Amino acid sequence: MKRILVPVDFSEDSVFAVDVAVQVANAFNAKLRLMHVRTGKRYHPEFAKDNPHFVIDNKDTAYAEFLTKRAKLAYQVDQGQVDFKFREGNVVREIRNQAHYDDSLLIVIGTHGVSGFEDRWVGSNAYRLVSNAPCPVLAVRKQMQIGAEPKILLPIDTKKVSRKIVPTVAGFAKVMKASLLVAGITKRSRWALPGRVAAYVMQVERFLKKRAFLPYEAVMVDGSDGPQELLDYAHQSKATVIALPVRRTINPFESIFYPFANELLNRSDLPILVVPEAE
Repeated sequence: MKRILVPVDFSEDSVFAVDVAVQVANAFNAKLRLMHVRTGKRYHPEFAKDNPHFVIDNKDTAYAEFLTKRAKLAYQVDQGQVDFKFREGNVVREIRNQAHYDDSLLIVIGTHGVSGFEDRWVGSNAYRLVSNAPCPVLAVRKQMQIGAEPKILLPIDTKKVSRKIVPTVAGFAKVMKASLLVAGITKRSRWALPGRVAAYVMQVERFLKKRAFLPYEAVMVDGSDGPQELLDYAHQSKATVIALPVRRTINPFESIFYPFANELLNRSDLPILVVPEAE
């Protein structure tokens, strides 16, 4: 049985990520592991305010036990497991190592966005984590909702990596009983080749018709004005999740998480599913 990993720093965003991870684990029939990387900082969670004994204990072990018990209440996987793991060291490295050790199916992480609290390690490290994780990462923020009728927006551009993640995104959509919105991203440029993106979108459609067997639609979207335009379109089309690729590269000078995707992850008020490039 595969496992879903949820890093927590006891912030409200990471507690919300636990709630989302439980839903996903139920859908995937997966084990659930919560983890915390000890960095020497002291935490004062919002949920501790309603529990006086936390003020006395003020220990991460007590916080971990509380969140684990809370997750188990909504966890519905037969023969499944919910547990908690502590690690120490560099936050991104330890999360990555834990995910690799567990052969995690997915990492669900809370991210604070541009208005967040940089003293909390989840928000400040989310961008580095999605660039280095060995598996897909679902980045969420408090008050986000995947929705009763989930729809995943999959942007397709001229980069091959945007098409290489299609099988993974389609598989995720099928398990979550979500529809897929394939959006060809065009740009107003003298260097743009007319019809190139449209051809790539048709290529994705052929794959979905033959193998995926899930509801989808395909559209063309003008992305000349950057991430905000795509985010606006996501809201107009009632998308509930946006899927983005991370490119694997051995060149340390090449960006593996494109500025467009980085900005969208920072701005988005919708969950972002970040998928590593398939081998």
